[in-house]
Order: sequence, then C-alpha cells, then structure tokens
Amino acid sequence: MRRIANTRTMGDQEGWIMRIGYNDPGIWKFGAKKSSPNTKAIEDLLSGRRKNSYGVEGMWITGRTDWKRIINVSDEMKQHVFEDVKKEFYKYGGMSGDNIAETDAYYDKIHSYVKTLRAGDRSSATWTLSQLHLDLAHAVTAAVKEKMPGWTNGQRIPSDVLDRIFADESIISMVSGRSGGEKGIDIQV
Repeated sequence: MRRIANTRTMGDQEGWIMRIGYNDPGIWKFGAKKSSPNTKAIEDLLSGRRKNSYGVEGMWITGRTDWKRIINVSDEMKQHVFEDVKKEFYKYGGMSGDNIAETDAYYDKIHSYVKTLRAGDRSSATWTLSQLHLDLAHAVTAAVKEKMPGWTNGQRIPSDVLDRIFADESIISMVSGRSGGEKGIDIQV
C-alpha cells in the first residue's frame, strides 16, 4: 500500500484541503470508518458545541476575545497558583523550572478544576488564574529586586528574603482577595 498526500489552496478562501488516500492495487480509498473518533468531533462542530483539542467544551477561543476577563475562582485554586509561584522562586530563582512532572501536576489540577465550571466560564477561569500567576510573579520579582539590587531571574535567592516577601501583606492580599497596595487582580477575585 502506498500513502499519497496532496495539498492545494481553495481559490480565494484562506485554508487548505488535504487529501489522503491509499492505493490498493489501483483502487483509491478516501474517508473514514463509521466508528472513527472524528465522527463525534464533526457532530459537535455541526451542533455548535465548541471544544478544544482535549474535548473540553467552553475552551474554544479562536476568533474571540470575550474570554479574557477576570472572574471569581475558588480560594483553593488561588492558593494552588500562589504555591506554584513560591516554588518557582524558592526552587528555581523565579524561573519555571525543568521538572515536567511538577508542571504537569500544576496544570492537571487547573484542568480538573476548570472542568467543574460551567462551559461559559472555563476559558475565563484559565485566563484569571494565568493573570494571577503573572501578577504574583511580577510583584515578587519587583520585591526581590528591591531587596537584592542586581538580582536577575534564575539566580538563587536566600530563603529568609523570600520568607519576608511571601509574608508581605501586598503579596498575600493578591491571593486572599483583600485590597492591598499591589495592583493586581485581587480586587475582583
């Protein structure tokens, strides 16, 4: 059997068509079996239910910007993000690190949480948690640079410096939801 793939443009439209076929002694066969997993994806698409590549409804963001909004998320998830930022600074000097198992565990918990929300809030919840992560990391970076001029990301930070920074009210308020001196998403989360 020989596999052939041809691509061509579709006139003035943007996009591509890919034709894949198998040549079985001179007979071309195209298409998918009836029990193909693609059948469900096509049915979802035609019904208007939009799912991401993992099959989670409510995560389709292509061509949309309305998902970029801060929404209420659980205190457990805010704490989860806070602990990840702490780990990044204590263990990796403000970098994300290279431990794939840690990264997978962090995102698996977020993905599990997001699946518990109504479909319309799922992409906004991931946006909110990402913004919290960024805001916390920026605030801690600024505090470290204030206490250790010349420090750059990736350099080791003494634990006592980080202990004081992570105990500071401006950092804690970003997670707890109380107004603090630090500009962040704490006013709405």
